[in-house]
Amino acid sequence: MLSSTLNRSRRIGIEIEMAIPLIGGGSQQDLRVKMAQILTANGLRAAARSYSHAPVGDNLDVVVEHDSSIVGESVYRGIEWVQVEVKTRILTGTADFDLVVKKLCDISRYLGARQNRSTGVHLHLDFPELRDGPERLRSFYNLAHRFEPVVFGLVAPSRRENPFCKPMPSPSKFFHECRSLKDCHAALGRLGFDRYWGFNLTHSFGSNPRIEFRQHQGSLDFEKLRHWRNLCLRLVDHSLQRNCKAAPRPLINDKASLMRMLVTLGFKPNTRVFKTVDPELRETGRFLLRRWKQLNAQRRTAEVEPPLERTPPQPSPLHGTPGLTQDQPTSEEPAR
Repeated sequence: MLSSTLNRSRRIGIEIEMAIPLIGGGSQQDLRVKMAQILTANGLRAAARSYSHAPVGDNLDVVVEHDSSIVGESVYRGIEWVQVEVKTRILTGTADFDLVVKKLCDISRYLGARQNRSTGVHLHLDFPELRDGPERLRSFYNLAHRFEPVVFGLVAPSRRENPFCKPMPSPSKFFHECRSLKDCHAALGRLGFDRYWGFNLTHSFGSNPRIEFRQHQGSLDFEKLRHWRNLCLRLVDHSLQRNCKAAPRPLINDKASLMRMLVTLGFKPNTRVFKTVDPELRETGRFLLRRWKQLNAQRRTAEVEPPLERTPPQPSPLHGTPGLTQDQPTSEEPAR
């Protein structure tokens, strides 16, 4: 029987979006520059730059950028929100991820950073095996397509119909006729597949192939991000360990499908699949089960008992920043 292990050496990158209140003098860019200086002073080499798809240089740990898709809150008047996206360099594995991302989350929270429905987390996993041929991409697509509704069940409900992390197309044998990576690229092009899918495959065909996971809501909770990273790692590595076949249709998002995914990916031991499971993966499996219950129980309750309607406050034309109104939650986290 196989053993389920956590790949601790696969290279990782992460982008975290947030909004920070601008209190006092200076511009939005001044705050991003100051944030980079604070990160540097506390052991994370950082620089502020304009929005860019260029990789973070080896001489830096993170860059602090502007992202126009982020919207601040308008619960109280007179507060200007700074749009911030922090991107890491290519991290050399899980230990490097833990070191950089935990400190980034701690400092960002201390600076007053907030998340809301406009913010997300984008995780990039290095996938050099894609160069081996279309069967690697086909196996990953088949696995991701099968479990995608369950994966969306593990993130905030607002992410499930978000134009920046769209679900995969419906065909189950999408790459079945592809004989080369060029064929796969052409098939995605015909479908209009762009980078705004939850499983972003558009980086699969370059000199440094990778998969981007865009489903997760904005968060500065390191433990949530660590477990999300482990889930994404197992999706990639399982698609390499097994030649994943296409399912007729995606599984529905229910507990039985979740348990099936946890066993298949090696988060729970099973004598017919993975007899032994890495302790950290077992911890992640327990977390994912709790998380799924929390998010989906809240959704079922909302379907049965609609929330009370509230009258949103009228924004002043002279104060506040357009964003979430008072009857919208300022956090993606469900009530505890």
